[in-house]
Amino acid sequence: MDVLRYELALSVPDDVSVVGYDDVTLSAWPSYDLTTVRQPACRMVAATVEILMDRLADPETRPRRVALDGPLILRSSARIPKGWTA
Repeated sequence: MDVLRYELALSVPDDVSVVGYDDVTLSAWPSYDLTTVRQPACRMVAATVEILMDRLADPETRPRRVALDGPLILRSSARIPKGWTA
């Protein structure tokens, strides 16, 4: 974002929207206020441990896919498209 603003003279989010991933602490700093996707790390670990424990209890357990929602954290680094609702 610093390069966009200071070296390329672009406005965030007017010229360029920026979206990050992980929602690290720095994302919420006022100078960045980065829109981001938050990973549900605790739920990811819990699901992984559950799968591993099932596999240890029964080595014939089939692999499975687990989908967990990661919420979009809206901040000021991305423009919301017209007609889009959160």
